[in-house]
Amino acid sequence: MAKKFDCDVELDKLNEALKIARTGVSVKRIGQRLYLRATLPAKPDSKRVKVSSQRIRLAVFANPAGLKTAKKKAFELSNDIASQSFRWEDWVDGKGSTRNVAGWIDAFEVDYFIRRKRNPKSETTWEKDYRSPFNRLPKNQELTANLLISTAESYPADTRSRKRACDAYNALARFANVDVNLKPLRGKYRPNAVNREDVPSDELILEWCDRIPDPKWLNFYRLVACYGLRNHEAFHVDLEKLKIDPIAVVTGGKTGYRAVALPCPLGWWESWFEGKEISLPLVNARNNSHYGNISSQYFRRLELPFKIYDLRHAHAGRMAIKGIDPAIAARSQGHSLKVHSEIYLNFLGAEQLRGVLDDLR
Repeated sequence: MAKKFDCDVELDKLNEALKIARTGVSVKRIGQRLYLRATLPAKPDSKRVKVSSQRIRLAVFANPAGLKTAKKKAFELSNDIASQSFRWEDWVDGKGSTRNVAGWIDAFEVDYFIRRKRNPKSETTWEKDYRSPFNRLPKNQELTANLLISTAESYPADTRSRKRACDAYNALARFANVDVNLKPLRGKYRPNAVNREDVPSDELILEWCDRIPDPKWLNFYRLVACYGLRNHEAFHVDLEKLKIDPIAVVTGGKTGYRAVALPCPLGWWESWFEGKEISLPLVNARNNSHYGNISSQYFRRLELPFKIYDLRHAHAGRMAIKGIDPAIAARSQGHSLKVHSEIYLNFLGAEQLRGVLDDLR
């Protein structure tokens, strides 16, 4: 039986050989890609002026063929350094080849889905957190530190879009071995607390149950209202199980599998779902974000007086008024206790707390 290839073991052997040969070069693995590391002069577009330990990305993967190529490149780099003939332009993405911004983004996307299983969750993350800020970069230009900085600065300061762009550009820079740090530009963005004026009352929520003409979209509306689901999560609920068990099993979505989505109030589950056949609209969505957009558009056309996502906020407030432990409520909604406290509970005001007084009476 052929011996199984262990990249890390073989990488250690290769680096030991390079050390014995006094090349001054080592090979590193980041994800599934291989890099050379050596003490090199500053890049032409870098703020550095002194030689320092830097990486050179190789256009190879961490496999037997990639290690063989990396060994050859390590000796070539060592010779260039020793002969003082090293030039950065010769070592962009492997010796003798260059990539523009579009090329680096394409390579980054391939690497991203090698490291992460392609599914609705990872595709949604790619679209929102990477593709969207990448679309602002000029595709035919060389990828440089100054280009990434100037593009990041084109977003308004202290906003979510600026923070997201800086994080995406930092990841792209690391991948392309561009010497830049965009963290200082991220700003002081913090998610806004929910405005209590945007949260519909239970009376208004129930009133609109009689105004939704499509029974499948009505089921969707009731699921989101009863369980505080994100729009796309409603399409991932185990509907068969819901007929006999009030705890909803969410099989996919932003936070993946979770089985603790609680109905609040329980009476809504008893009236709407217990023992009933439940069907949802057939939606041909590419990913979770697309599910959310389609459902939001449907209810905008109905002129719903609040956003469908506000049903989630109402659910969070309802659980707080009912006295449900915040840690349990946060888990039910699929987010952290910190998010639950800072965003979803700040909208509680006098009107929402009257229910507490009624219970005390």
